[in-house]
Amino acid sequence: LGDVYKRQIIQIISTMPDKNINIDTDVILRYLEKTASPEEIRQLREWIALSEENANYFQEIRNIWEVTTPAVDPEKIDTSKALAKVKNRIHTTPQAPMKRTRLITYCRRIAAILLLPAIIAVVALLMKKDHQAPLIAFNEVTAPYGTVSTLTLPDSSKVWLNAGSTLKYPTAFTSNVREVEMSGEAYFEVHADKKHPFIVSTGDLKVTATGTAFNVCNFAKAKEEVITLVTGKVNVSHENNIRHLLPGQQLNYQKASKSMEVTDIDTYQYISWKDGILAFRDDPLKTIFDRLEQVYRVRFILKDPSINQFTYRATFKGETLDEILDYMGMSIPITFRTTETKQEGNDSVSVRTIEVYKN
Repeated sequence: LGDVYKRQIIQIISTMPDKNINIDTDVILRYLEKTASPEEIRQLREWIALSEENANYFQEIRNIWEVTTPAVDPEKIDTSKALAKVKNRIHTTPQAPMKRTRLITYCRRIAAILLLPAIIAVVALLMKKDHQAPLIAFNEVTAPYGTVSTLTLPDSSKVWLNAGSTLKYPTAFTSNVREVEMSGEAYFEVHADKKHPFIVSTGDLKVTATGTAFNVCNFAKAKEEVITLVTGKVNVSHENNIRHLLPGQQLNYQKASKSMEVTDIDTYQYISWKDGILAFRDDPLKTIFDRLEQVYRVRFILKDPSINQFTYRATFKGETLDEILDYMGMSIPITFRTTETKQEGNDSVSVRTIEVYKN
């Protein structure tokens, strides 16, 4: 972080109302600069967890830092061109908006409830045969693209489903474990029950918890599965390979090599989607476009490989895809062009194709 921007942040913070905050602001700034020591990171996380006031104060400083920190090198921005573009948007007659992505609302598909006829149960008991466990029905819920769905499971655990994600769960947990299946992305707040572990099956991985909060990201087209732990503890297993996560840690599983790596991260970026927020923190544009494809069901085509060299920092809440692209085009030397909208898959859903050009 340049000295000019750092002085700006400190000057803004000095004008904020006195909150009796018991932490050195420089520690927060070094954390945002990614230059803080492991000990400082630990102290900051403990301080944030002490109270909601601390968490809100930290978020205020983070927002100020994002606003005053340029997304790209200011010397590389053509200010005259940017000013002309803004004036043109203000003074020209608004054009017809780009064709919005058609959001297809999927109804929650509830599996048929299979009840074992009472007469069969009575006959089975009279014949003194082994008593069979009753058949359990399953619900399957899919979140429509462009939205976030929430639901409460039979054990009172809460789940947030990201756009295009699916969760399958029983109508009642009757065994020694509480197991669900999912694809896409979901955030879980698991009801505590040590005697009945909560298991999320994602295909290759199984995430086991008793009472905790964590995020699972496993889209079919992605090359990796990502598990992010917010509170508590979880075990992530693939066959005989088991990893243990602590709060603030993330496991990255590569589907091709079947390798697992655990790193320390800032969980906010990976769980903010559940509150309708898209948070990007100096992420490569390819990563951002992949995220937008998952949420809005569009397809980006990069026409110049050098576009991947750009990074972008922003926080969006409530903006449409077209508004997000407009903001990106104003601060990064790139241009978007919609080339076609075609049917994709067996559900006849229109998928918008967007080409990305370097200015």
